[in-house]
Amino acid sequence: MHRSVVAFAAIVVTGTAQAGVIDLGSMIGNANIYTIKDFLPTKSDVEGAVVAGGNVSAGAYSINHVRNNAATNGYALIAGGSLTMNGGSIENGKSYVGGSVNLTSVAPLQRTNVNPIDFAAATAYYKALSSDLAKVKSTGVVTSLWGGSVVTGSGRGGVDVFNVSADVFRTSHTWNLDKLIAGQTLIFNISGANATFNDGGVTFEPLRGYNVLFNFPDAVSVNVKGIIGSVLAPYATVSAVEGVINGQVIVDTWKSGIQVNSNHYFAPVNLAGFRDTPAVVTNPSKVPEPGTLALLLAGVGVAVAARRGRRSAAPACA
Repeated sequence: MHRSVVAFAAIVVTGTAQAGVIDLGSMIGNANIYTIKDFLPTKSDVEGAVVAGGNVSAGAYSINHVRNNAATNGYALIAGGSLTMNGGSIENGKSYVGGSVNLTSVAPLQRTNVNPIDFAAATAYYKALSSDLAKVKSTGVVTSLWGGSVVTGSGRGGVDVFNVSADVFRTSHTWNLDKLIAGQTLIFNISGANATFNDGGVTFEPLRGYNVLFNFPDAVSVNVKGIIGSVLAPYATVSAVEGVINGQVIVDTWKSGIQVNSNHYFAPVNLAGFRDTPAVVTNPSKVPEPGTLALLLAGVGVAVAARRGRRSAAPACA
């Protein structure tokens, strides 16, 4: 019997499966940026790989300059649409482009016709992930004090969740951390359709020693310059002129000059109270055929009935 069938049987018998895992790289590997639609940088560079569901268009732009940050299976660029570049480079990996390729003053691509990404599945996964994270109860609070933001954790370490309005961070000029343990995970669910995140120019250095995710579940535009930590904003367009993000970025559309560095990726964690987003079957050949599935369910039913029969026939304790 195939392993996937065995796994399915285990889920049916027990009624449960592993849950609560948050993993930004589960659909895009080690890519630095994933855009659901177009990736249209205005300047600067991205140190790691780019996965774009739509078109990619850039001038004098560098993609995947830092080694060992390719997307799944060693891809530097995966684009569902066309690619246009005038100057710049795509380095340290192969590229898949679903549409036309127009390069000026750019070295020839190591191109492949194999697309390793199911864009529709990836988009559904990240939208569900963002929505489900936003439903998790806070374990800490963020308050304003003298123009700064005070982040107060539970004091238990592990994972702390903060549900907060983007307005709290809009003009904040300092971070004050309380009841946090170095190295723990911090998840900020940030509400607001237009999330201007850093008008105050605050440094994010106090967060460097933590595993940080900024989740924007309902934002249609975000200004996320200066961040140390990863960004999940599957409905948002990023259009800030300049700045830096240190982490993975998942957004709807990129029209920005922000530099994106391949460090401080969000490390996968288990989170209590989080409903795990359903897994996506990426190889249809591994799904049991209807006849096999029916036999499997029948076998499971027999096994359950037999187990109940053994319990009812067992002698009572004296």
